[in-house]
Amino acid sequence: MSKRCCFFYSYCWWWWWWRRHIPAAGMSRPLRSMSGIPTAPLRFIHVFQCDFPEDKPKQLLAPGHVIQRRLILPSGPPCAVCHRGDTASAAMATSQQDSGFFDISIKSLLKSLGGTSPVGLKPPVPPVSGTVERKGPVVMAPVNVDPESKPGEFVLKSLFANFTLLSERKIRIIMAEPLEKPLNKSLQRGEDPQFDQLMSSMSSLAEYCLPSILRTLFDWYKRQNGLEDESHEYRPRANTKSKNDEQQKDYLLERRDLAIDFIFSLVLIEVLKQIPLHPLLDGLIQEVINLAFKHFKYKEGYLGPNTGNMHIVADLYAEVVGVVAQSRFPAVRKKFISELKELKQKEQSSYVIQSTISLIMGLKFFRIKMYPVEDFEASFQFMQECAQYFLDVKDKDIKHSLSGLFVEILVPVAATVKNEVNVPCLRNFVESLYDITLDLSSRKKHSLALYPLVTCLLCVSQKNFFLCRWHIFLNNCLSNLKNKDPKMARVALESLYRLLWVYMIRIKCESNTATQSRLTSITSTLFPKGSRSVVPRDMPLNIFVKIIQFIAQERLDFAMKEIIFDLLSVGKPAKAFSLNPERMNIGLRAFLVIADALQQKDGEPPMPNTGATLPSGNSLKKKKTYLSKTLTEEEAKLIGMSLYYSQVRKALDNILRHLDKEVGRCMMLTSAQMLNKEPEDMITGERKPKIDLFRTCVAAIPRILPDGMSKPELIDLLSRLTVHMDDELRLISQNSLQSLLLDFSDWREDVLFGYTHFLLREVQDTHQGLQDASVKLLLQLLTQWRLALQLQGKMRGGVEASPRVPDRYPHCSVLHAVEGLALLLLCSCQISTRKLAVGVLREIRCLFTALGHAEDDDKPMIEIMDQLSPTVMDSIVHVAVSDSSTLPLSHHVDLQWLVEWGARLVSSSYDVKSPSHVWIFAQCVKDPWVLCLHIFLRQEHLPKHCPIALGYAWPYAFTRLQLLLPLVDPNPVNAKKTSTAGSSDSYISLWRNYLIMCLGVAKPSIMSPGHLRASTPEITATTPDGSVTYDNKVIGTPSVAWLLKQLVPLMRAESLEITESLVLGFGCTNALFLGENFTKEPNCAYLRKCLELVEELHPLMKEALERRPENKKRRERRDLLRLQLLRIFELLANAGVISDSTNGALERDSLALGALFWNTWT
Repeated sequence: MSKRCCFFYSYCWWWWWWRRHIPAAGMSRPLRSMSGIPTAPLRFIHVFQCDFPEDKPKQLLAPGHVIQRRLILPSGPPCAVCHRGDTASAAMATSQQDSGFFDISIKSLLKSLGGTSPVGLKPPVPPVSGTVERKGPVVMAPVNVDPESKPGEFVLKSLFANFTLLSERKIRIIMAEPLEKPLNKSLQRGEDPQFDQLMSSMSSLAEYCLPSILRTLFDWYKRQNGLEDESHEYRPRANTKSKNDEQQKDYLLERRDLAIDFIFSLVLIEVLKQIPLHPLLDGLIQEVINLAFKHFKYKEGYLGPNTGNMHIVADLYAEVVGVVAQSRFPAVRKKFISELKELKQKEQSSYVIQSTISLIMGLKFFRIKMYPVEDFEASFQFMQECAQYFLDVKDKDIKHSLSGLFVEILVPVAATVKNEVNVPCLRNFVESLYDITLDLSSRKKHSLALYPLVTCLLCVSQKNFFLCRWHIFLNNCLSNLKNKDPKMARVALESLYRLLWVYMIRIKCESNTATQSRLTSITSTLFPKGSRSVVPRDMPLNIFVKIIQFIAQERLDFAMKEIIFDLLSVGKPAKAFSLNPERMNIGLRAFLVIADALQQKDGEPPMPNTGATLPSGNSLKKKKTYLSKTLTEEEAKLIGMSLYYSQVRKALDNILRHLDKEVGRCMMLTSAQMLNKEPEDMITGERKPKIDLFRTCVAAIPRILPDGMSKPELIDLLSRLTVHMDDELRLISQNSLQSLLLDFSDWREDVLFGYTHFLLREVQDTHQGLQDASVKLLLQLLTQWRLALQLQGKMRGGVEASPRVPDRYPHCSVLHAVEGLALLLLCSCQISTRKLAVGVLREIRCLFTALGHAEDDDKPMIEIMDQLSPTVMDSIVHVAVSDSSTLPLSHHVDLQWLVEWGARLVSSSYDVKSPSHVWIFAQCVKDPWVLCLHIFLRQEHLPKHCPIALGYAWPYAFTRLQLLLPLVDPNPVNAKKTSTAGSSDSYISLWRNYLIMCLGVAKPSIMSPGHLRASTPEITATTPDGSVTYDNKVIGTPSVAWLLKQLVPLMRAESLEITESLVLGFGCTNALFLGENFTKEPNCAYLRKCLELVEELHPLMKEALERRPENKKRRERRDLLRLQLLRIFELLANAGVISDSTNGALERDSLALGALFWNTWT
């Protein structure tokens, strides 16, 4: 009955799949799964043995036995007859009272399932398409594990179930990708943190149950590949007569097999590291070795799209062999020798040669164990056998492959070898190969392959052997540095720096005279005196840096004076100074590396290895952390570099100034020359090495501060580079600017003032995206400062969370200045910019809290604006129309809510409830934020509570208004100049907002020197040598009189949008400068400045009141002008500017127009 049930279930399942995926004639296209390929249900669990010996009896689940432990894995649909799903019947385990472990055989499990999914039968493959119909993560069914399981069983079951589900998900993703995409881009370690963590967990658990995990992994592997026998080979499943779509299906199936092998080998690499803890694993280990060597077999004649992935998988299995060889080297050696012997016996042919090479490459990750000495000797006995084969074999390609194998194995030995060079087996190995390989390396056909081998043989040789022989090969390397073949030059350079490491680090040089002679010949070849480049050219600069580092380890003075000073052009006069980007880059980086190693007491630098990353993605190289804290003169003296440090700082200053002139200012994204240019097109030719040098110089800050460059100059330079065309240089300069802010408390005010002025000066409103990015950086600087203060408070134990009041005062001015800039940014018409401004204000409030806030100091602006927001909202909500869902009754209205409010203002002729300013604004603008901004700037609000911040905002707004005026001025002269900047209509709204703010926060032109320094009303100009000067001719000191002389004539403009903007701006004029000083000092010369607005409007008032015959068009214009003047005075009266007798606008007794107006008519 059970067999019939399962057979019927199998038939139903396949019928269901066929009906779903194979449409009948005339039917629409069927729905498909994520990858389009139904994966065979996962049914496997094998022996998990926990803390028990291997020889305990195993009891399989007997028919009719009560299931006490269950692991439920998702799979196909349940059988409709017996109501038994794959998940319940496929994964069962029973607690073993006698042995303490459980075991379920996958093979018996598959037999019990009958024909559900026959072994060896793979699911059909859909047609290959370039796109995937559904995107996103594959939704996997949850894994349910019996909670009553023992802890060890529960962990193992859960872990392996997660592995199967994650593997299935990754395979589905791989199948949906293009065939050309390498598997390691999706499956390699480091690509998926979740899968990496799972691999690490399996490695840890393998310490306790490696045999069970290995057996279960093999069952999973065979099940996924549909294999019951041990044969395995990738080959096209379609013959040459197959149609293209069938061939594509076969390639897709091959890709699936390769993905399974990739995942399987990744797990093997992790779990097989625990082999030493499990001595009785010979059978399983041999199975692993056999499988790996099958992947080393050469596939003759195969040129499909999966060739690259086959090589990747073969390398992965080579890494598996390398892991196994660390504990089971005799088994690996035996297998390799037997395979090699079998190939030797065959008749020589191209297939045999390629098979031999493929076999040799299978040992590329074999590493010699340095201890115990017995293992060391056994390894080199094997190497001696390979060396004999190298001497005997005649084929050039096999010789070259063996040479490459020797290099891969010997480089790690050379990096650690000490007294082992005296072991006879190693000495014999070197002596048997050196003379022959040196002779062969002089031949052109062998030089590329054998130069590295000769190098390695010298590196693992005894001291006397090295010193007697190396000069011949050294001369060969130096002569090949100028070889026209770049590959040969690269090989010679790498051989040179490995030999130099042995000479300087392991052997510790020779006598002073001999060492000086050797080093001089080497450095004069690599860094020719007077040359603009190094030899060979177009090589990785880190090789030259390491060469200098190796020399400095034993000969610091020689490295600094003879090499680094020459590379950095130290001591050259200014007229003779020229940029040599490649040389200077090497010199500066070498100095940084040497200083860092001395300060961190790293000891001897390691020998360069052959590769930093294994095929699995595991890294061989430990990530080096370099110091970023400034190297002071005292610290330089402690590490013995005080004689050289000041010279390097001066050289850095010269280099930075020249680079800024050549590839700095001219390549800013704000420059007109870079408009519509791509970085790939601009950073080419001579500019590329200069940009590389610029990156190195900026990255060296603040580790090295340039000597001769003032604080403002350095901050201005770094600020400008944050908008450079090169992405990497932008990021580096941002990090350096942030480091200056965090590492130097006395620089914080200068950094924020400098960056604020840069943002105001350089990043104008015509670069909206750039402006938002710059404001984000400002916000990041403030956030990092706050976090640093909070960290300091925690380190003090919370006793004193903020500094005392005297320490707080220097920073309050810069915080208020940033508040002024944030208020300026709130004038933006872009919601994104306004939201960033709110974020800046919030960070300022947090900084005030962290630094401490004096009672007599202005409150943070965000507090005042948040408190006023509900009142502002209530005063304008009746003229605003918006979606009711955006304004819930219970919603807390704050500044953030107002800047994001997506409403529009509406006006009505019958509106008698609204105040004048609300009604007039509703007539002229549609954005409610403009009206909110005007209300915030009324005298009883921000000017009363935040006068310091508004004092900074006044020159900022004046500057931005002047920069934007040419873009909206209807004057044809200005229009020609700015015709390429875009339509003026797009900037009028922003210009109106600046105008409202500018006249609302305007201050008298006479301010204290400190205030002038902080607000910096002047626009900085650049001198030809790249230094920064302040030139008040560019924009000038903020002046109300100058501003009104510019703006009032625009009232005659034909553009209604411009004139209405002027009405709103003039109507928001600050009562402070209009009348406050009039009452206090009525006879002073400052009286005329108080009357500026009315005086400038006088001609317009006279023109509006004249009565003379004119045509209809002029009469309509005069009527409009009269109405606009009326609205200006109505807004002024509504704001209390001319409705109070105390400011001179009205007579005290009669309330008639006072001297403020009459003086303008007389």
